[in-house]
Amino acid sequence: MIRVVVAEDHHLVRQGICKLLEEGNEIQVVGEADNGRDAITLARSLRPNVLILDVSMPKLDGLETLAELKATLPNQQVLILSMHADVGIVQQALQGGALGYILKQSVAGELLAAVRAVSNGSVYLSAGVSQVLTSNLNVAKPQNLLDRLSPRERQVIELIVEGYSIKEIALTMRTSVKTVEKQRRDAMRKLDVDNTASLVRVSMELGLTTGTKRMFHNG
Repeated sequence: MIRVVVAEDHHLVRQGICKLLEEGNEIQVVGEADNGRDAITLARSLRPNVLILDVSMPKLDGLETLAELKATLPNQQVLILSMHADVGIVQQALQGGALGYILKQSVAGELLAAVRAVSNGSVYLSAGVSQVLTSNLNVAKPQNLLDRLSPRERQVIELIVEGYSIKEIALTMRTSVKTVEKQRRDAMRKLDVDNTASLVRVSMELGLTTGTKRMFHNG
């Protein structure tokens, strides 16, 4: 069972999200908040698998909540929910450690897929978000930065960008989870990033994208 806390300041919207999430038997909404401050309190006390944060909330907005939460609960998986696919906000969210960013107008199946992916430690961007992000890339690092990676490190990063979990990568590459985790850490050090979301963002900026349906849903 995937345990979720939903932070959304509009009561009717929050009710709709909670109802949608609990229609199946795999997700349980264990807490609700209408502001960022309460979202942090619930995350610390309930330790959900996924915290869903609306970008626009009182007391602390989604990005402020993300930053404060990650300072004390760095392993908390966060999914950002927003009305707008603003490239600056998306980049801030990924840099801040969010693993997912979807739009409120996303179809129901996409929300469920995003929660599943984020709970599994995979990055999930909805179609509208990924399109805006890839069309507004400002490449701040030289293209040859990827040349620092070994072939195996690059393969690991490619699979992470595609949305595979560490366990799935280990199975795909026929190696151990421990080896994959080391290759990921080494690649992150070489690319000068400190979390998986930033690793995906930098890899996209460097052109390491595949358009895979696991991460970039076009349906």
